[in-house]
Amino acid sequence: MKRDAGKEEFWRATIAEAVSSGQSVGEFCQQRGLKAHQFYGWRRELRLRDGEATDRSGFVELVRPAVGNGTGVSIRIDDRLSIVLQRGFDREVLRAALVCLSEAGRPLAGTGGA
Repeated sequence: MKRDAGKEEFWRATIAEAVSSGQSVGEFCQQRGLKAHQFYGWRRELRLRDGEATDRSGFVELVRPAVGNGTGVSIRIDDRLSIVLQRGFDREVLRAALVCLSEAGRPLAGTGGA
């Protein structure tokens, strides 16, 4: 498929603006007359394109612990990073950790609205 550099530039800027706006994707798109399904499609496409450049698959491994373990969920991002959430974890701490990783330039595939 032929890539349109103008569209890619528009959607990269739009997605960055949406992230910094603090609004939900629905609110952001509605206020700007955008279709949410296009937003999500372009966000996914750009993540895939960025994955081409960094040779990442775009997938994360979700591991469910054995019953009775007490752990809520373990998320393995790659060989260097995994996140383990205990039952009753503090959502704000998780959000802050994800923002920190995101700001460090680490692509967080599969965190569609974390």
